[in-house]
Amino acid sequence: MTVLRLMLLIGLVALTAICRQNSAKRALVPPASCRVTVAPANTFMPPASYKLDDDALGFWWGTEKLWIELPKSGVWEGWRGPEPGQGPRSGPLTSKTTWWSVDYDRRREGPDLKVTGRRLDGDAPPILASEAHDVYIAMMVGVYLPTPGCWEITGEYKGQKLSFVVWVTPELVKPDK
Repeated sequence: MTVLRLMLLIGLVALTAICRQNSAKRALVPPASCRVTVAPANTFMPPASYKLDDDALGFWWGTEKLWIELPKSGVWEGWRGPEPGQGPRSGPLTSKTTWWSVDYDRRREGPDLKVTGRRLDGDAPPILASEAHDVYIAMMVGVYLPTPGCWEITGEYKGQKLSFVVWVTPELVKPDK
């Protein structure tokens, strides 16, 4: 009887692990009402010295004056709000956004990039964005969103503006590779 119980317990643990593993592979799809930015037929290609981390998952968006890597899915996943009683910036960053420009030279200037954002599918305060930081040949800004939903994010650098739309979800899904 003890052996039977042990086998049943092992079977349940294995089944739970298999179900979790399979459920993590489903894709997150934004609602039709959120027109996320998708890769155009002729995507922007920056100078050869810039390379995508994983071109199967992302694409370049913008022009040589200002560009960013976006997820092909149009989804920023794993959103968690601020920790209770700890202030608006206490939750994890929804995203660290990295922006590039052929005009950016960290030897001559600091990264004077401004990032703003607004929710498109409901009322919400605007995003909170950190000051831009230098990351060698790029500029990085932490973006804190007050709620999940459909968001338009805009970066501005040296008079050039670049906007994109993403769906922000609290779910976290590991992509298939």
